[in-house]
Amino acid sequence: MFPPLRTISKSFVAAALACHIAAVIAAPAEPAENQPVIAMQHTSWTASDGAPTGISAIAQTPDGWLWIGGAAGLFRFDGARFERARDIGLEPLSSSITHLGVLPDGALWLVYKYGGASLLANGRMRHFRVGEHGTPAGSSSGLGQDGAGRLWLGTSGGGLREMGADGVWRKPAAALAAPGGSVQAMLRDRGGTFWVRTSDGVFSLPKGAGRFERKLDVTGNGILAEHPDGSIWTSDLMRPGLHLLAGAPGTDPKTWQIDDRLNAFLFDRAGNLWQPDYRGVLRHSAGRQAPQQRTDAERGLSGLHGFTVFQDREDNIWVGTENGLDRFRAARLKAIDLPRYTAGARPLAPRPDGGAWVDRSALAGPDAAAVPFAPPSSNLDLTTALHAGADGTLWSGGIGGLWKVRDGKREAVPLPAGLVDPQHTAIFSLATDGGGALWASMGRRGLYTLRDGSWSAHGGVAGLAGFAVTAMTADPLGRMWFGSTDDQLALLDRGNVRKFNRADGLATGTVLAILPSTNGAWIGGENGLAWFDGQRFTAVTGQGGEPFTGITGLVFARDGTLWINGGAGLSAIASVDLRRAAVDGAYRVRFERLDYRDGLVGTASSITPLPSAIRASDGSLWFSTMASVFAFDPAQLPRNGLVPPVYVTALKSGGKAWPAREGMLLPPHTSALEVDFTALSYRSAERVGFRYQLEGVDHGWQDAEGRRAAHYTNLAPGRYRFRVIASNDDGVWNEQGAVLSFEIAPSLTQTLWFRMLCAGGVVAALWVLHRMRLRRVARGLAARMNERHAERERIARELHDTLLQSIQGLILKMTAAVYRLRDGEREPLEAALEQANQVLAEGRDRVAGLRGVPLPAGGLAQAIASHGEPLARDHGVRFSVVTEGKAMPLDEAVAEEALAIAREAVWNAFVHARPRTVTVTLCYAPAELSIAIVDDGRGMPREIVDDGGRPGHWGIPGMRERAAKIDGALELATSAQGTVWTLRVPMATARAASAR
Repeated sequence: MFPPLRTISKSFVAAALACHIAAVIAAPAEPAENQPVIAMQHTSWTASDGAPTGISAIAQTPDGWLWIGGAAGLFRFDGARFERARDIGLEPLSSSITHLGVLPDGALWLVYKYGGASLLANGRMRHFRVGEHGTPAGSSSGLGQDGAGRLWLGTSGGGLREMGADGVWRKPAAALAAPGGSVQAMLRDRGGTFWVRTSDGVFSLPKGAGRFERKLDVTGNGILAEHPDGSIWTSDLMRPGLHLLAGAPGTDPKTWQIDDRLNAFLFDRAGNLWQPDYRGVLRHSAGRQAPQQRTDAERGLSGLHGFTVFQDREDNIWVGTENGLDRFRAARLKAIDLPRYTAGARPLAPRPDGGAWVDRSALAGPDAAAVPFAPPSSNLDLTTALHAGADGTLWSGGIGGLWKVRDGKREAVPLPAGLVDPQHTAIFSLATDGGGALWASMGRRGLYTLRDGSWSAHGGVAGLAGFAVTAMTADPLGRMWFGSTDDQLALLDRGNVRKFNRADGLATGTVLAILPSTNGAWIGGENGLAWFDGQRFTAVTGQGGEPFTGITGLVFARDGTLWINGGAGLSAIASVDLRRAAVDGAYRVRFERLDYRDGLVGTASSITPLPSAIRASDGSLWFSTMASVFAFDPAQLPRNGLVPPVYVTALKSGGKAWPAREGMLLPPHTSALEVDFTALSYRSAERVGFRYQLEGVDHGWQDAEGRRAAHYTNLAPGRYRFRVIASNDDGVWNEQGAVLSFEIAPSLTQTLWFRMLCAGGVVAALWVLHRMRLRRVARGLAARMNERHAERERIARELHDTLLQSIQGLILKMTAAVYRLRDGEREPLEAALEQANQVLAEGRDRVAGLRGVPLPAGGLAQAIASHGEPLARDHGVRFSVVTEGKAMPLDEAVAEEALAIAREAVWNAFVHARPRTVTVTLCYAPAELSIAIVDDGRGMPREIVDDGGRPGHWGIPGMRERAAKIDGALELATSAQGTVWTLRVPMATARAASAR
């Protein structure tokens, strides 16, 4: 649970009077210009950053939100942006707020300059207007809750008011002996005691007690505050310092007897006293009686006057001024106090007994005083390199000189003979090998080795001649590593030199740092970081494409983390990431960055002095920048372990914004959408990381890359679910995050019923078009059939009048001739005449068929039966015609073609199949007309089926052509058990026009 409210300031009118009195009679302990600035990271926000002005109250609710009240109204702040209350759906009674606070149940209370109060809980405000719910006129000092759970309202002239069960403010029962007069402050301490300060005294109501007790008489205005040790203190503008009201045995009542008369104050969790006043803000160190540090407008405060002070749950200190808001937070890094030095960066070397050598001083630890062993450096007398030998000797190189330091005494060492202009020769790097010899790089003037008091050029190793060394070191195996310009590296192993360059994959530019490892070495330079495994180099890149440029220092912490001193600050890469990067060049390492936001001043020098990073024997790491030196134990760095609350705050589209609400419905035509979100981590809001996902749209988590909004386009109507997670400045993730479900309403043209209506319209239109086409096809068929009928009638007439008449005449002549023959000679000719008569009869039938005989009254079924029954009698085969469904009138052309197909199929069955049974089934279905001719004969030969008929015969091809003419389909199935012909015609085509 969020800690109970500790401090409630006095009323606005009293505060204004107190500020005036304080400005007249208060005297600082010492002049402000003599007070050092508050040694914390300081950030300010003013109106240009969106901050409200005239801030008189700050509070934080358990959900993590920081609330700011004052002359500009009520605001909500997430560390990155300020939101006015009305922009997030809240409507305070007034825009002039004097005090804010939080009740133990987490509700935010606020009171107004001209009277009235409000409670904010669960996103809703409950108002107490003057004259309503028993709310008295006049300003108020705020709301408070005692140990018994009673809710109190402090008034400016009527004492306390207690809220009844009906939500109405009433005067307390006489038995409580509640104080009257003007209530200036209320506080409930950690033990549950309720404290009230009025214009004439301080009163307490212990938890479980039945009445208030007077604890102190007062004459001036003041407030109440609880110290971290549990002691209760009050201020009095008529008397300087703070006054002890209650405390543990042994608490010194004079602890805070400072000379100032305090109008507002706060004890932070470390016990320091914060004092905002008309001069800015002061910070008194715990247990000290004089102001220790001050920040004012001249030193970066947002305004001239400090009005209020507040500490959040991450230990940030917030100060409200007339012009804006200020934040103070403890810096992770603290510059070491060193002698004044004007030449920039300083070289480092570890001391064998702990601490470090820095430039020309020895320090036993980060907080120890610097003990010089030589006169301070100057622009003309620089120390450019330090190296601590295994025997405890410190080697110090500079411009024009080399020294060794033992027992705090410095002794000059002559430079190699023959150097050109030795007075201006700079020593870039120093190292000792396994034999104790000193190696000194003098840049392009050469590499020299000092062994047994004698110098030798390039160590007597020919392979190192002309190799301009910029950095060097020895590894535990006795090998020497040498870095140079232009991506060059050399390794000296037992007198043999191996050289590497860009062709081997080295791409760090000038090598300025070498850190040997168990199975290789880490190489740092102006252009980046690389791992060398003895055969090849692997470039190392950080997440987000971080190149790690400008490296002049590499050092391992005790846990194996690699720390880098580079152009962007200090970077740390964990050992697990180092191992992966060593084998996977595409892997981007995770890293921690310490920079100006953590108190780092300056960055690594671009070349000398070297080294710029070391590890002391106690495990502390030391880094040199162009501005100062910093030392810390990485295991003891302050960490922010609070999981940040995550919220989706608003949806925006088309210039409109809607506060986020679960299940919210967005208006139609919302296709472009902005989703605003935040995480409440105030130490370093710019370092808060976000990942988000709109389910069904995003493929996996998206990195927000510092933004607190996600943008989408071309969103369709429907339901969506947005998720966002966040991490604080130390990478602690809230994996649960926030979820918002919302819906985009469809427009009229996007609704399902509209689409169904459109689809129905399209179907109807297609149906109409289909009907029109069918009618057009039917009319075409009818026209063609009429033409065919006319032509067939003409052919029939021609055949009847010519061929058939001629045959008939020929038969008559032959008959007459036969009758003149004797009886024995007639028989063959009579048989021929009989056959001729059959041919003539068949010819007449064909001619009749050409003329198109109308269907009988029984329709198509009777026509087929009339054709099949004589054949059945002649062949002794069972024949039947079956009708399924209700017979209906058929289109004349369709009926004629269908009858022709059926007659041909029936004829073929009787003549060729040798069946026992032939059945014709007519089926009148809603969708189609089907005619099936089935026989149980011997089936068709496969070659006839494959070829579509017998060569020179046109029965089957004709049947298929007739079916195609009426948009029908003719199917054939045959086997040794019989043959099935099936004609299928769409009913829309088959039905007569009168039946459609």
